[in-house]
Parts: sequence; structure tokens; C-alpha cells
Amino acid sequence: HVHRRLQVVAKLLIVATFVEDALRVLFTFGVQQQSMEIAGWTSPALHTLLPLLSLAVQSCGALLVLASSGVGGEVGCYLLLGWCVWHPFMYGQAGNREFVLETATISGGLLILLSHLLLLRTKAPLLGGVSAAAAQEQKDRTATAHRIQAVGRVLVVSFFLYVAATKTHAWSVSLSLGPGDGPGVWGWGTRTVELLLSLLILYLCWLVVIGMKSRGVALLLAVTMFLAAVWMHPWCLFLFSSRTYTMQGVVGMEGFEVDAFTMADHHRYFFFQSMSTVG
Repeated sequence: HVHRRLQVVAKLLIVATFVEDALRVLFTFGVQQQSMEIAGWTSPALHTLLPLLSLAVQSCGALLVLASSGVGGEVGCYLLLGWCVWHPFMYGQAGNREFVLETATISGGLLILLSHLLLLRTKAPLLGGVSAAAAQEQKDRTATAHRIQAVGRVLVVSFFLYVAATKTHAWSVSLSLGPGDGPGVWGWGTRTVELLLSLLILYLCWLVVIGMKSRGVALLLAVTMFLAAVWMHPWCLFLFSSRTYTMQGVVGMEGFEVDAFTMADHHRYFFFQSMSTVG
């Protein structure tokens, strides 16, 4: 029962960013048109067509994934995977490594879900008995599902590898570890902490990729990601502010002064993207 409940929660979380983004397009269509212009699309027609494409693909894909555990769910996974590939280019974020790798992690989750749905079909009883051709088809589908799962396992740790390569350094040098290792100083204590953190994350990612203790490790990474998202993207807090903020981490808007609503919208997007990573 716990396993099934976790599957439902994981499905909801995986599609969270797609549902949130589709609703964002629906309720702030004019803002999305401006985003297309900022992203470098010069045609006024594309300023309208691209957000409409975003709304159609993400809403249909998410609904299919949530509503079906059969072929419909598989089609939904393919739609959302296609969107993950196109999305960074549409918004001009292809050069944003953090954005791309978090999208790759979500793609890995979708591939693992897709492999699960394919395996469910192989376990379904065949009408009229099992012919040689049908048995071979099931065998081929099982092999395909396992290959997809292997690729998904590699992609699903993409963002955590990025954290090991970049974020651990920034976090380590912010610590007060004693003489010669104060904030902003990369002393031996800081280097040791950074090395240990990086090795721990790499080890956990390796366990997920090879499938050893992967459920427990994946749950640990998911809880860590959830807590980090709550800490780094507290979008609700910006809704009650009247000041302006400097935009960071968005290609094309770096250094822009924006109002509290725009900042909340920015953090809400990355919060729900993190929730899909958790899923």
C-alpha cells in the first residue's frame, strides 16, 4: 500500500512543473508573450503561437500521465519528454547549465516512469493465449523498458552531479571553520568539507545509477531536494512584499530590477521545477 501511494505522489510531483507552467501561460498570457520577445523570438506571431504550444503540450501530457497507466500514460510521457528537450531553447535558457541539468533530471524521472508503464503492459495477460509472436513482442518490450530505465537512471542524477561539481564549493567557502578557513577563504578545512560532500553526492548518485539500494538513496535525495527548494525558492514570501528585487539566474534578465510579483513568479517556477525533480 505504501509503495502504491508513493507511486501516486511521485506521478503528481513529476508533472507538477508542467501543470504549474501550463496554468501560468493560461492566466498570464501577456507576460508569456513578453517572455518570448525577451528570449529572442522576433516574429509577433511566434509570441502568441509558442505560449499556445506550451499550454497544449504540457496540459495534455500531464493529464495523460495522471489519468492513464496504459498507452495513454506512455503517450503523455513522450509528449512531456519532447517538451523537456524543446523547453530550454524556447525560453533562451539553453546556456543555463543549472536549468538544463534540472530539466535532464526531470526527463530521467519521466523515462523511469515510461519504463514502468511499458513493463506493466508486458505483465498484462494476452487474450487468446500466448503465441510465439506475442511472446517475442513482450520480450522485446521488456528489453526496451530496461534500456529506457537505464538511460533514465543516468539522467535522473544529472542535477545532483551538477550540485557536486558547483554548489558544494559555494556552500563550503561560506562556513566558519576556524583560522584560515573563514567565510570566503578556501583553506584546508574548507577543501576537506567540499571534497567529502562531493564524494558523498557522487557515491549516492552512483548507487542510483547501478540500482544498488537505489530506493533508499533516491528517497534521501528527494527529501534533500525538497528541503532545498523550500529554502531557496520561498515564492510565497514575495507575494507579501512591496519592494523591488534584482533578478538572478535567468538568461536575458540577469541584473534586472523587478517587482515582488515578478520575483514570486520566478521563484514559483523554479520551486515547482524542483518538485518535479523530487518526483
